[in-house]
Amino acid sequence: MSTQSPTAAAELCELAGSLVVADEASAISILELASRVGGADAALFVWVVPGHNEHLWFRSLSALDHRWCATMLRRLHEGPGNWLAHAARSSEPVLVREPAEPSAGGSTTLTDGPDVRAAWLVPAPSPQSSDALGLLILASTDETRLDVTRAVLPAYRALALTLAEWFQRRGREELVQRAHLTDRDLELLRHEQMGHGSKRIATALQAEAKTIDCRFHRLNVRLGVANRRDAVRLCQRYGLL
Repeated sequence: MSTQSPTAAAELCELAGSLVVADEASAISILELASRVGGADAALFVWVVPGHNEHLWFRSLSALDHRWCATMLRRLHEGPGNWLAHAARSSEPVLVREPAEPSAGGSTTLTDGPDVRAAWLVPAPSPQSSDALGLLILASTDETRLDVTRAVLPAYRALALTLAEWFQRRGREELVQRAHLTDRDLELLRHEQMGHGSKRIATALQAEAKTIDCRFHRLNVRLGVANRRDAVRLCQRYGLL
């Protein structure tokens, strides 16, 4: 480990800690500082959740070279490819080269030229109850500059997890506000989570089964989901259950 690694690790831990109360502008600044510490000249964090019809829904933060980050985000949108596949199956960081660029004919050609980057992929696994996926990408045109990143990978893994928690927390706040979720709603969903049917829930809550069905219907409408199982899954994604 290089002599600057302990300092870099300490800086990263401090940055990760400051994310707890950060707004979006502050989070971008933190990502930018963390990128520079590791020798990167571009950084992208993506938080990916399943959408309707097997589509993926992305939220992201980018720093430093926003043009490159926008290109990478577009490629991930067009097809998750190996980068997200790695994050989905492994929590281990890996050093990669920039992915191939699709040609007009549908084949792929290796990207080349002065803007080609090496990149560390640092996955941020979600808790078992959530189906979201986080991935921190730290890239540089000079691969040797990323040696600092290699030396303090545990600190970057912690940063990636903190970024994922930041996105989850923001999504949770937005969902609670948008759907006007109450403690009574979450109590209802916890019963569904445990596999309880309407009659059993009605007994526990001292209500009628048809009342429970009506409450679930209204809750599903507010959450924008098709059924109560999807309502549970959505709330699990954001750590509400």
